[in-house]
Amino acid sequence: MKTVVITVPMMPLDAVKSITYPMDGNKAIEYGEPVRCPINGVLAKTMKNGEKIKVIYIVTTGSNSYCQQMKEIFIAELEHINKEIGAILSYDTVEMEFRATMQTYNKLILDLAEIVPDNAEIFADITYGFKTEVLSFVCALRFLEEFRDATVQHFIYAKLERNYKTRQYENPMIYDITSLYYLFKLMGSMRTSDTETAMKMLKDFFSI
Repeated sequence: MKTVVITVPMMPLDAVKSITYPMDGNKAIEYGEPVRCPINGVLAKTMKNGEKIKVIYIVTTGSNSYCQQMKEIFIAELEHINKEIGAILSYDTVEMEFRATMQTYNKLILDLAEIVPDNAEIFADITYGFKTEVLSFVCALRFLEEFRDATVQHFIYAKLERNYKTRQYENPMIYDITSLYYLFKLMGSMRTSDTETAMKMLKDFFSI
């Protein structure tokens, strides 16, 4: 089952604009229409009629967090895109506190490990969310691959620069960083007794 995991921004609603994002590299999943949630554009190019898709939002709670409102906007945007496609969408939410503690990240890992289905084809978007959240997310993905037979299909990050003189957003780009995730996975699985062999394995990976 295709399973999408999205880190939701805490920012006020007017801080997250609808942007037309070019795709670096994999043009087959470049949408060409403005979106607030970058992976919604990828889904627009990959969803199929009748396909069951589970979408999981990671929301950060707190008195200054707009995650819940932003999640609803992301859902509405995806539902609008899906009108002409006809995929069967379901939604779930993982909540976490805005605290850099082991308890916070342990909860995130356990929650994801429980609600992501077996044999999931995972699409991940880490454009938003706070930095240490991503590390825990990657740990959860490794668990899901090893023990729930999940496969990471697309791991994306959308970049956007703000011109502080004009107050405009510039140079948007979505990067498919799936290969970076698999590099992390390779690092954990390399078994060799000498640096020279390890360096060759690393260079071979980079040449793919």
